Amino acid sequence: MSEIEPPLLVDVHPALVSFLDAALIAEGEPALARSLAGLRLHGWSRCSPACVHLRTAPEVRADSTWIHFDGDVAPGVWLQLDRDRESFAGMEICGFDLGTDPGRPSGRPTGRDPGRDPVRDPVRPTGSGDGGT
Repeated sequence: MSEIEPPLLVDVHPALVSFLDAALIAEGEPALARSLAGLRLHGWSRCSPACVHLRTAPEVRADSTWIHFDGDVAPGVWLQLDRDRESFAGMEICGFDLGTDPGRPSGRPTGRDPGRDPVRDPVRPTGSGDGGT
């Protein structure tokens, strides 16, 4: 039996992808902007119900490098590069209103508190045993 591919992120959250595309181009990252079209929504982090880390690749693809879009005007979104640094493995949705997401577990916030810094104030695993993200 074949595995069903996760949906494209642009199909689930077109406004988010549009925002990221414009932000990446403005930052001089057109190749990364082009990679957005192929990102798939692999689900939400399972570290805690309040975590807003969205996975766009299998966990093993994640790198420790992040691109931050923070500001007074734009909502904060933190993008986690993949190991090849040619696309993204995940993202913290730090204030962008995602609206409806049928795949978001019940009670999951639509965007994290923009006042919380995930590096200085990370969401800690709650002992679910699933290894976090």
